[in-house]
Order: sequence, then C-alpha cells, then structure tokens
Amino acid sequence: MNQVSILMVKCPSTGCELSTGIEMDAATFARLPDIRSHVKCPACGLDHLWSTREAWLGNPAPSAREFTWLFINNRNVPND
Repeated sequence: MNQVSILMVKCPSTGCELSTGIEMDAATFARLPDIRSHVKCPACGLDHLWSTREAWLGNPAPSAREFTWLFINNRNVPND
C-alpha cells in the first residue's frame, strides 16, 4: 500500500507552510506536470500564484491551516 501524504505549499508573505488538503502518494506527485494555480491564502488573506514545482508532500502539523478550496487548472499561467 502506498503511503499518502498532503500536498503542501508555502505562503510567500508569511512563510507559513499550508496544507492544500490534497492527498496523494509520492509516485503520483512525481508524475504531476508543472501546473500553476492561484489561491487565496488563509494565512495572510492575499491571492498567491504557486506551482507544483514549489509544492511538496508532507504531513502538516495539526494546527496547519488548510485551504477551504483549491482550483488547479492545466493551462499555462504567465509568470508574474
């Protein structure tokens, strides 16, 4: 059985590690394309652009904030 972990990202404003609430195993994570997505951050309240290259698999602390929703789209988003 594959171990499932949570896809994590970091708030660029506060440096807080945030759970996306997305669960996956390492093999699935390794196959993800470079997807960029916008998300409203629960840590600072701002909108951030993040990519799967910046994300990692982890097990957040029980106090880690989780996004209430997350939309990932597979189209290219221009770099800011």
